[in-house]
Amino acid sequence: MTEIKKYSQQDQQAAVDLLLLAFSSDPLQRFLMPDPSIYFKNSAIWFKNAASQSISTQSLLGLQDNSGVALWFPPNYPVQFEALEETYKDLPAKSREDIYKYFNEFENSKPKDVWYLEYLGVDPNNHSQGIGTQLLQKSLEEIDALHEAAYLESSNPRNMSLYERHGFEVVKKFQFGDGPPIHTMLREAR
Repeated sequence: MTEIKKYSQQDQQAAVDLLLLAFSSDPLQRFLMPDPSIYFKNSAIWFKNAASQSISTQSLLGLQDNSGVALWFPPNYPVQFEALEETYKDLPAKSREDIYKYFNEFENSKPKDVWYLEYLGVDPNNHSQGIGTQLLQKSLEEIDALHEAAYLESSNPRNMSLYERHGFEVVKKFQFGDGPPIHTMLREAR
């Protein structure tokens, strides 16, 4: 395994590129952006927005070889979404009402006083090599040293066992329209 580092502004584009690959078949991301051209254009904006903010709080961890990243926000961090507003016009019209229900449920379900894992992404060429585990272990060691809790939302059923192995428990499940089921998961402070 390669060494884990905290990403800086110089690493931001590498993180965005990796997330574009990692989430190209994610059930929720593709429900939001089923057209491949729109997915790449708008997801780049979404991932850049998140990466920039996570880097500003020194909370974006990744492997030296850019094969995986864990994009976190510290407790009580007010994630800014204004940069995404230009992409909302491209959300599929037939699903738009349900998409906004997802957005509202995310906001209402997320505890404020926890570390929030917005994205855990691994290059598809490196799946099943323990990269997600390595990133979670390192992240959670740091969070545990602070005796704080961690939270995430998962739309990919294949990832549930990874999160459960690291102490996350399902808090809630929700689904709107033809969108994917979402599991909110919490790991209590240790």
